[in-house]
Amino acid sequence: MKNIDIPGLDRRTTIVILASSGVLIGWSLVSSLLKSGPISASIITYGLYAFYWFYALKFKNPLIQRLLVFGTIAGILELATDHYLVDTIDSLVYSGNELMVWSSPMYMPFAWSNVLLQLSFVGVLLTKKKGLLVASIILCIAGGMYIPLYEHLAKDAGWWWYHQNVTMIFNAPVYIIVCEALISLSLPLFVSYAEHHKLQRTVYLGILEGVWILASAYIAFTIAH
Repeated sequence: MKNIDIPGLDRRTTIVILASSGVLIGWSLVSSLLKSGPISASIITYGLYAFYWFYALKFKNPLIQRLLVFGTIAGILELATDHYLVDTIDSLVYSGNELMVWSSPMYMPFAWSNVLLQLSFVGVLLTKKKGLLVASIILCIAGGMYIPLYEHLAKDAGWWWYHQNVTMIFNAPVYIIVCEALISLSLPLFVSYAEHHKLQRTVYLGILEGVWILASAYIAFTIAH
């Protein structure tokens, strides 16, 4: 993968995706300080998701298009993981003051799509510069730190939180940190494979990622709760 040109990976897109990641963190921070409730989660989620599609289609960026397809499918299937966390192990709690689908807020699949796109894009950058193995390790560590930060801010924002019946680091359970690390570990491999095959393969990989998210949650809770 080193030094191979990847269609859609350019300086403008890199700036846009990294800047949007900063916007998401900043919005989450302000929402936590203001205790703004789930409406602010819906605004940033739908707004960011729409922006990514606008960017992908306007600039005909094949990489962002693939990552959106990949993330959207995985995000929809993540509803099963949320159900596991909410109703099976009774760990995750949503405010309930929003439209729900199964055990999750309506915006949740799109929130996962946004975060998976951001992390996957970083995975593409790392893979190009460092190779697949190093990229996977770095993203595993980064994902284990980045998403739990989002989880930590979500509690004070009133978006969701976890019961205090498991080992916690701030507002994030240790098993969630392990889970997010396992999820991030898979992204460079899946995305690098998708880059060199038809879009149909991206759909299949999105399904596989959704299954892996559920498996990661089960494995992490089993070994680290």
